[in-house]
Amino acid sequence: MHPLQQIFATAEGETGWEADMHLLFEQGEFDTLHCELENALAALDSDFGSLCLQTRPDMVRLAGWEELVEAITVHEGEPITGLTLAVANESDRVFEKGQLHHPYMMLGLYSDDAFEFSKADAAALLAQTRAEDGPAWDGYDEDVEVHLDIEGLDAINTALLHHKQRHYFRDGPSGEAPLRYVEYVLGCWWRALLFQQAIASECAIHGLPGGIPVICGMVEMRPELVVIHGIGARAIEPARVSELKPVSPLIAADFIQVRPMEEEAKELTGADLRRRVIETGQEDEPPVRRSFIARLFGR
Repeated sequence: MHPLQQIFATAEGETGWEADMHLLFEQGEFDTLHCELENALAALDSDFGSLCLQTRPDMVRLAGWEELVEAITVHEGEPITGLTLAVANESDRVFEKGQLHHPYMMLGLYSDDAFEFSKADAAALLAQTRAEDGPAWDGYDEDVEVHLDIEGLDAINTALLHHKQRHYFRDGPSGEAPLRYVEYVLGCWWRALLFQQAIASECAIHGLPGGIPVICGMVEMRPELVVIHGIGARAIEPARVSELKPVSPLIAADFIQVRPMEEEAKELTGADLRRRVIETGQEDEPPVRRSFIARLFGR
């Protein structure tokens, strides 16, 4: 039995494990995260686990960082002092066998007009992303045209989108969670780690003019987390973590503006999902219940 099968047997156990992961991400402990997740994936002894481990950090990179640096340098308006960066999947993705699903990047560039990024530390930036009314900089992004792309995540991203057990209902007493559910959760966190490591690498090697902080997250992808990168923002101190509210659903989607959201469908209940599994033999991802600010993020 995989150790996480017992931990995930209860919702409290899984929540506690994920809380520990969130803390490590917020503290920038990527080496520790890599070691723990790598060992957990290896213990799966499955084709999916092998696929994840075959996607190494050195295979995932951002394209367009040099153009981003140039755009910030030549920007003629107020100086750019903050940057938000996220990865997401197309909402109208087609689940055809043999088709790779390439995630896309979402970018926002900001000055100190609505929020003083130049004076904020990591804890202050994280607190803004968790504000009930949204961050102070919401809607104040600068008009700068830059295209970034993420390379190397297609295979693992596609495997996660097609995974057969993305939900665990815990309907009755059970001493262990399904192994396939455990591998799905681990795969999601591994994808998040690879993405964040790619950002950290660019910030460490190339950086941004003036040490601009990079507020980095994932939109409508599991796990919902936000990490602060960049020379200008100090890593969050362990003592400050407990002062911040727990990560709320969709909070990563609250800091970058894109197209208006289309009318959302009715939220599926657990019974609806189980009926769909019986009828189709495959689980579909349930529609995400979006907050007011999250409705800004259309496809």
